[in-house]
Amino acid sequence: MPQVPLQIQAREQVALKVQSRQEQGKGPVGQMRRLQGQLPGVIYGHNQPAESFKTDAHGLERILSKGGQNAIILIEHEEPDRAPEQALIRDIQYHKVRGDALHLDLLRIDPSETLRANVPILTEGEPEGVRNEGGALQQTLTSIEMECVVSEMPSAMVIDISSLVIGDSLHVSDLIDQEPRITTDPARTIVNILAPRLITEEEEAEEAEALEGEEEAGEGGEGEEGGEGGEGEEGGEE
Repeated sequence: MPQVPLQIQAREQVALKVQSRQEQGKGPVGQMRRLQGQLPGVIYGHNQPAESFKTDAHGLERILSKGGQNAIILIEHEEPDRAPEQALIRDIQYHKVRGDALHLDLLRIDPSETLRANVPILTEGEPEGVRNEGGALQQTLTSIEMECVVSEMPSAMVIDISSLVIGDSLHVSDLIDQEPRITTDPARTIVNILAPRLITEEEEAEEAEALEGEEEAGEGGEGEEGGEGGEGEEGGEE
């Protein structure tokens, strides 16, 4: 199989202004969201005590809309005597109906430390086996684990799959020569290009079942109609 081109997307750094938060509990925190437009959060890690904070909800939405969930967050404290900190977004809780963010978890980091984390896999290009041969693309792995210095941790890994033909399977092992920081099992499959017959056989089986059901229904209906007709003729002769 041909080697696929691999691109590493660098992780950006974005600033987030935060304030210390005294509001605790469902009532006060809910009022803070509604009246102040503030989002509650907590930052922890590096053997330091967890700290509750609040930040502008619209400001965070703007960051997330630009891919900030995979960025390094530069935390700018409201207190002038506190130095900025760097963190990663560990978790965001969303409202189940409205979909807006309800709570933000941040993990403190040291840019020089080594970290193991999952990096999203993005594919680009339409495989030749799909474009010209009628095959189907099957992606079975959407993220890949990497170990590297935090400041160099990618936000995403982009692979160009346009050269893949029917029968090709791309494995993690096919990427390690280009990116040795990958720690995911080399045997894991990322994408497969499936042959058309694997698709048509399934469709044919479904069509055969549907036709069989129609024939059985038709036979049953004819029998009933014949019976009714016979009774009508006898009644007419009498």
